[in-house]
Amino acid sequence: MDLKDRNVTFESDPYWPERYEDERERLLEVAGDRLLGVFHVGSTAIRDLPGKPALDIVAVYTDEESVQTAAEKLDEREGYERESDSTVVRWEDEYAVFVKLHAQDDQRVRNQLVFREYLRENPDARNEYERIKRTALEEHPEDLETYTKAKSEVVASILERARKEGYEERLPGFV
Repeated sequence: MDLKDRNVTFESDPYWPERYEDERERLLEVAGDRLLGVFHVGSTAIRDLPGKPALDIVAVYTDEESVQTAAEKLDEREGYERESDSTVVRWEDEYAVFVKLHAQDDQRVRNQLVFREYLRENPDARNEYERIKRTALEEHPEDLETYTKAKSEVVASILERARKEGYEERLPGFV
């Protein structure tokens, strides 16, 4: 089943941190010795920020070969499906779990962590992001790709502010 086929809702759910920890434990079972870190990202990683019913997780590895090995191991586990070379997904009854595997030098890891930290600490930016998400959902309720694109300018603006305020320097040394 594709997330596009599910209703996107904007209900804040206090159970996301617990769900993340459960999923993190599942990942660590097959992680391998080149795993550098596992991070909860996306809207569900930010308290009181409503979002679609999806748990987004980033697993950071030392190199691309390790990423591919981990993706293959996860794809072989019951419940996970390979969505792309470096993404696996697992569907629960009420939500999806997306595990995105990246090498440590992938800029997308830095972007997601900087964005998450900035929104966690800046209520005005969090509110701005929530407003654009709600507008995007109203305008594109059945088109997840267009919904995502509709948020891109605000995301870029928030990332730029976060970088100017030094949030990149707060990241773990391996990303």
